[in-house]
Amino acid sequence: MKETIMKQLQEVVKTFPNQTAQMSKDEHDVYGNTDYSTFYKEIQCCAAGFQSIGVKRGETVGLISDNRKEWLICDLGLLSLGANDAPRGCDITSKILAHIISIPSCRVAVLENSQQLEKVLEVQDELPALKQIIMIEPADAETAAKAEKYTILNYADLMKKGEELLASDPGMIEKEIALGEADDIATIIFTSGTTGIPKGVMLTNRNYVYQVEAMQAYIPVTESDTWLTILPVWHSFERVIQYVSCLNGAALAYSKPIGKTLLMDLQSVEPTLMTAVPRLWEALYAGINRNIKAKGERVENLFRFFVKKSIKDEHYRCILEDRYPDYGGHRGNKMTAALGRICTAPMRGAGDNILFTKVVKKMFPRLRAGISGGGALQRDVDNFFAAIGVKILEGYGLTESGPVISVRREDHPVVNTVGPAFIGTEIKALDSEGKPVKYGERGVLHVRGPQVMKGYYNNQELTDSVLDSEGWLNTGDIAVISLNNEISLVGRAKDTIVLLGGENVEPVPLESKIKESPYIENAVVLGQDKKYLSALIIPDFDTLEEYAKKNNIMYENRTLIGQTPEIRELLNQEVADLVSPANGFSSFERIYQFTVLQNHFEVGRELSAKMELLRPKIYDIYSKEIEELLSK
Repeated sequence: MKETIMKQLQEVVKTFPNQTAQMSKDEHDVYGNTDYSTFYKEIQCCAAGFQSIGVKRGETVGLISDNRKEWLICDLGLLSLGANDAPRGCDITSKILAHIISIPSCRVAVLENSQQLEKVLEVQDELPALKQIIMIEPADAETAAKAEKYTILNYADLMKKGEELLASDPGMIEKEIALGEADDIATIIFTSGTTGIPKGVMLTNRNYVYQVEAMQAYIPVTESDTWLTILPVWHSFERVIQYVSCLNGAALAYSKPIGKTLLMDLQSVEPTLMTAVPRLWEALYAGINRNIKAKGERVENLFRFFVKKSIKDEHYRCILEDRYPDYGGHRGNKMTAALGRICTAPMRGAGDNILFTKVVKKMFPRLRAGISGGGALQRDVDNFFAAIGVKILEGYGLTESGPVISVRREDHPVVNTVGPAFIGTEIKALDSEGKPVKYGERGVLHVRGPQVMKGYYNNQELTDSVLDSEGWLNTGDIAVISLNNEISLVGRAKDTIVLLGGENVEPVPLESKIKESPYIENAVVLGQDKKYLSALIIPDFDTLEEYAKKNNIMYENRTLIGQTPEIRELLNQEVADLVSPANGFSSFERIYQFTVLQNHFEVGRELSAKMELLRPKIYDIYSKEIEELLSK
């Protein structure tokens, strides 16, 4: 492949000028197609438009928008000039928006709509460098009037400016693309959460082109493929998938992770490939089961019977095809598996003919494979889809690695793993002393390869804390590596919580905020691989007793005061008020449920000498309480 994203796209446009590049909906929710020739012209117009307002090589432009065709056109338009973007979706808070635009001193920002402009106005004093705003959707008159300090240009007018410039100098953008180099920064993606100042991950053209090329050995993509784009386009996972699609001549169809919309788009677009976070796969799994249940008890029982037999058959197939990870030990008796399939294979075939094929054909008419990332895929969901004939390929990575480190191979998916590391990517697992562990043993995963970030923007100290002088990135994840270089994730060495939806949550700021309540002494936020966050609450028994006496609340004794309905409601209100959008927290950072513990945390037991939470000890001591809480 060529050394930059845009140079490779030029080759694709020459090869597949009439192939569909993008599929997007009009105001009537009807998909329209844009071919590669038109797509490239739009990118050139956008690039020329940016150049007309002074965007220069190496400059960072804020890009705040959800999934839509204009996002990718703006992104590639900036890359054409050797500029880059600092992206985020419309669910961003004004506080985080201020960081994203101010840290790289963005002079220009692209905003999707008036709501995003309102957020800019809320924090305009924190954005001294910002001068020019491009509105994808024209701002309403009232909001635009309040933005008098900015020069506002509508996206349509930007494109028109670019078109006029290209008419007088058709080769102007081609010349800029030719100047691009592999190490040019393509984007600065700021990590989510409320941990003070977000970290800006710098990713280059080299990072992305490597992943696009490496992916072909695992999930081959051609001009006959159509990707359904569901996840946020600015997110590192979906972003690289967009490049995988357009740099191989495939089509991108924009959708949303909303049940009815997604199901209609699956049938309308008939994608061959799609990416989703575990929570979405779980929702589709639940939806299938609901539809089957609605058909009556007889059909439901028959479906469950065939699913059970098919899961067993898939297990035998995995043994026979060596699709369990090899740690140098026993992977199953092939003779037993072969004999087992004598019974299960016919049952699975019957299930396919009677039920599974109909379900899959209706929901996924042409789907070759679904790719799951952004969190751990639930084992029962993985097993279910494999049983009914839907191939899900679980992958792994993090923003700092561009993000893809590994993914299951389409032609040989090894279950219970996130696949083998990409060709050209090195991995190792280290123990607590920094020594490599043996195959099959747990260790903190480190990775080195062409997809690893250039570093954190303007923060060498933080970069050095995760990226050593030899280029090894400490992922902070605990993993087991097989003899075939496949990765099984078994935990996290760092505190970051990854929800099923793929959202990264830093627990410390949440815990600190919760402890601002006079009624709460300490808190431990939980939720790894769950839909929502939960918490262990350690009450301030003195203040709660005072509150109970003042409000004539009866309670059995001091240690059980947190179990009374009135006190639980008080604590619930306190947590809800503190962890709220008003305090800069996102909707996914909300605490949905909690358990009130009956004792203080002690130094040496739950707390370190610095009064910091000893999380592994807490998880062990309160394992019963945590299991009951998270199973609700």
